[in-house]
Order: sequence, then structure tokens, then C-alpha cells
Amino acid sequence: MTYLAFLVATGLYLAIGSGGPLHNDRWYEALQGRVAALEPDFWLGFVLLVVVPCAGFTLVYAIFEEMFGAAAVLLLGTPALFFSFGRLQWPELVNRFKSRVAAGDVEGALLALDAAGYRMLQVDDAISAERDGARFLLYEGFQRWFSPVFYFLFFGPFFAVGYRLVVLGAGDRNGPISRLLYFLDWLPARILLLTFGAIGNFESIRPLFMNKVLDADIQTNELLMQGFELASPVTETALDQQIERVRELLKRALAVWVVVASVLVIVS
Repeated sequence: MTYLAFLVATGLYLAIGSGGPLHNDRWYEALQGRVAALEPDFWLGFVLLVVVPCAGFTLVYAIFEEMFGAAAVLLLGTPALFFSFGRLQWPELVNRFKSRVAAGDVEGALLALDAAGYRMLQVDDAISAERDGARFLLYEGFQRWFSPVFYFLFFGPFFAVGYRLVVLGAGDRNGPISRLLYFLDWLPARILLLTFGAIGNFESIRPLFMNKVLDADIQTNELLMQGFELASPVTETALDQQIERVRELLKRALAVWVVVASVLVIVS
């Protein structure tokens, strides 16, 4: 049932994208406002913003499991996984950024990302803007699907929901739970790097594993960007296609994860 819930939620997300009542986060924004007014320490903020909502979901899940048995995973796990997927209209943002960079409109490209919540350093040329934009979009693509799927398949709906709540809570970089996100992203990001190596140039990406995979100072978005650049080397004639190559690499990585999950279900 877990595998079926994964396929249904992923299929719906690829077909219709983000949005709808499951991605309406006004309730969470209201909760963040109330918690911020308390000026909590780290652990109290974590409990109020993550543990309490997850406990509510667990209670509902337990009721469904009592009523419907194993089918509760499909009935409630599917919407739980869909909830845990990213909110950003990623394909549309990729298209807007790509078209503006291709037209030489660096300022417009920066504004497109700024409207999506990314605060980019000001740059003077299209190549630098494109790399910063590619890094942001690559990381958003990772958080959008790969991390939630990792936690859902290996730990269940509770952890997938918890991951998305941490991401939402970390939207305010000064929030009490933002420090957790690095640790939650650590393992799925490195599995995605292995995937990049498997579908790209593994020999080129191997030094990154040897030198930086355990480096606590490198941020997840930069690690993924360096992995992308090594697995899919940039050539001078392909610089203006970097964003499109990010999209294609993530599509192929998604396909690999679906296939691997299917094989694991078959052999288990």
C-alpha cells in the first residue's frame, strides 16, 4: 500500500503540480505567528511547529487505520505525501528564468527568483546569474520531491509530513527550527548525488564524494550544484542551457528513483 500511495501521489503531482487545499498553508502561517509571539527557544519552537501538527496527523491516521486497516496507508498516506511535496510552481519558474536569461535580461531573471522567495546576491553578468539561479532551482527541485519521497518510503507518512513542516518553518531563516533542515537534507541529498553519478559522469563526481561529502561547512544547495556541474559538465557552447540541463537531470533522477523503488518492492 505504501508503494501504491507513492505512485498515486507522485502521478498526481506530476500531472497537476502544486496547489489545492493540501498546499494551502495559511493555517501554518497563523501557527508560526502565534509561536513567534511566544519567543520560544529551539526545542519549544520545534515541538509547537512540528511535533504538535505531526501528532495531530498521527491521531487521525490511527483512527483511519483502526477503521480501514492497511488501506489507511492509501487513503491517508497518499494525501500526506502530496502535502509533503513542494509548493513552488517549479516548472513555470524554470521556464521564466530560462527565457529571461536567454534574452540577456539578467535583472528580470533575478526578479523572477526574488518573487519566488530567493534572495540572490546581485551579479553583473548572465553566466553568474544563471549559476546562482540554477543552484536555487536545483535545491528547490530536490526539496520539492526527492526528500519527501525518501522520508515517506523509508520512514512513513509521519516523517514525510514532518519534513515539509520543517521546510515551511525554515522559510523564515531566523526561525527556531531552520537549523534542522540541513540535517534532514543530509542523507537524501547525498543519495541524489549518487544518482547524478549513476546517470551522468560518475568518475568526475567521485572526487566530490571523497573531499566534500562529509564537509560540514558546505551547504546542501552548493553541494548539489557542484555535483550537477561534475555529473553534467558545462561546455562553453552549453552555458545558456544550464537551467534546462538542471531540469533534465532531475527528471532522469526522478525516473531512477521510481524504478529503484519499484524494484525494491518487487524483491522485498
